[in-house]
Amino acid sequence: MNQPDTLVANQVVTLFQSGRFVELEQLTSRLLEDEPRSCFFWKAHGVARQMQGKEAVASFAHACTIAPEDAEAHTNLGNALRDVGHLVEAREQFEYALTITPDAPDSLLNLGNVMQALGEYSHATSVLRHALDVHPGNAEAAFSMGLSLTEAGSTKAAINSYRRALTIKPEFAQAHNNLALLLCKTKEFQQAEQNLKTAVMICPDYADGWYNLGNLYSDTRQLELAIHCYQQAAILRPDHADTFNSLGDTWQRIGQLKDAARAYSAAIAIRPDFITAHYSLSQLKKYRQGDPHCALLEHEIAHTEAMPIASRVQFWFTLGKVYEDLQQYEASFAAYREGNQLQASQLDWNEAAEADLFVRAKKTFSSAYFKTNAVSDIADATPIFIVGLPRSGTSLIEQILASYPNVFGAGELPLVYEVVVRNMPDADYARFPEAVLQFSREQLAKIGMDYLREVKALAPQATHIVDKMPANFFYLGLIHQILPNAKIIHAMREPMDSCFSCYSRLFENQNLPYSYDLETLGRYYLRYADLMQHWHAVLPPETILDLSYEEMVADIEGQVRRMLDYLGLPWNPACLDFYQNTRQVKTASSAQVRQPIYQSSVARWQNFAQYLTPLKKLVTQISEH
Repeated sequence: MNQPDTLVANQVVTLFQSGRFVELEQLTSRLLEDEPRSCFFWKAHGVARQMQGKEAVASFAHACTIAPEDAEAHTNLGNALRDVGHLVEAREQFEYALTITPDAPDSLLNLGNVMQALGEYSHATSVLRHALDVHPGNAEAAFSMGLSLTEAGSTKAAINSYRRALTIKPEFAQAHNNLALLLCKTKEFQQAEQNLKTAVMICPDYADGWYNLGNLYSDTRQLELAIHCYQQAAILRPDHADTFNSLGDTWQRIGQLKDAARAYSAAIAIRPDFITAHYSLSQLKKYRQGDPHCALLEHEIAHTEAMPIASRVQFWFTLGKVYEDLQQYEASFAAYREGNQLQASQLDWNEAAEADLFVRAKKTFSSAYFKTNAVSDIADATPIFIVGLPRSGTSLIEQILASYPNVFGAGELPLVYEVVVRNMPDADYARFPEAVLQFSREQLAKIGMDYLREVKALAPQATHIVDKMPANFFYLGLIHQILPNAKIIHAMREPMDSCFSCYSRLFENQNLPYSYDLETLGRYYLRYADLMQHWHAVLPPETILDLSYEEMVADIEGQVRRMLDYLGLPWNPACLDFYQNTRQVKTASSAQVRQPIYQSSVARWQNFAQYLTPLKKLVTQISEH
């Protein structure tokens, strides 16, 4: 192997250090014509090509052939192989380099990284741990170990690894970012916020940092700050569709629907097959013939089988909405049916067990139970529960009430379920409802106080707090026992409209498993209606206020006055301007409550009547009964 002339070697180094890689490639190409056995020139030639984004495998392979004991050459070849996706071959080169120089920090780090890319997280962690044992100041190795531990599901160890990287290198922006993502998982939002703010302070053009900070603010309901962060991320990376989609979601939650629609449209312009953005946009607009988004969606019909299942479900619900707007009802229902069948196939739901739970609730909270069991002595009247079938007007009622001074709309809280679980023997939900039969008045009061403590923390200054979890209708017997002065508003809607509105809507987080099949939906409606009749029969008169969606649409002021009278609140005209309220709304009706009340949702189901016979046969049993 020939050693290069010192002057020539210095020229090569100078070109490399000054970043003149085109000239470096040209020079080394000429030099290699005269000295094809120079390992040094082949390595320099490979680096020059690599730094220009060119394939460099052949150059480094020549260097390894000429100098098989040159560890740097094998490391370089491993990097080049990794760059072109040949991960197994890259790993072999890094392993060989380590046989020559066993504790070389670059080779250990590279080997750990390529094992990580191959999904060998346990092996990667071992290699990276060794790298840190022999080179404790290697922040990159600690960072990479954090990546491997995260992928392996070892969240606590990964957090410690990222913190070690930051102890070594406090200005490591990506380590701050990745640590924050894990802290968000463990609900340590305040510390996560500090790490993300540090990341974007260190590196102001760090688009991922701004995007993730936006996500944190969105999750913690600081929506104006979220919007600012998403906008910064969009400026830095204008081709990132997810940023615009998240921006659209946030605009929608605060009622800026035109801004939300523009953001979703921007996401679609970047990625025309971005089904999630199409779905979100479909809830905000009315499609007309010739709308370019219709053509984009119809183009995707041929590609549905290649979509992930969640995207496929969203696609069919979106197309159903498009065709419904275009009054193509047969095509619309076919799309809704396809989306519902796909979603139902993903859910593990035991209808028989749920039906049995309804029977047990009626048996436990019987008329005899309320005659012989005293309610708790809690006099607090802060909570207002809005219950009913989803899509029955619960969001509208909450928006109206939240427009009243000192009334806070808390949204759909899982809190009743959570306090029930916590207070069951052994925290076992399966013990509900029968376990309540053994509860003393003091135990009932404890459950009520648990609920009040947590709900009041959401809005300490509010005189009333609205919990609009529709499914709380199941717990009305217990709610009356633990919070006897709480108000309960039952949102009612024409059964076919309510049920079809559920069927034509994709709910988040695989909620409402009964809603994705017409017959299971109809049977659920019967159970719900039967249980509500039971509560009216066994609870004291006027405990529950029934409020009809259709009557609200026909006479909003009259129904709002009736509701405020029930709550003991004097009239306030702000309730009629509910659609101007910019409070956060994060439910399926977030767009509807930003509009004045309208008639178009009344009798909507009739456009699809010929396809809804199985549902209609079931729900009409209530009126017959």
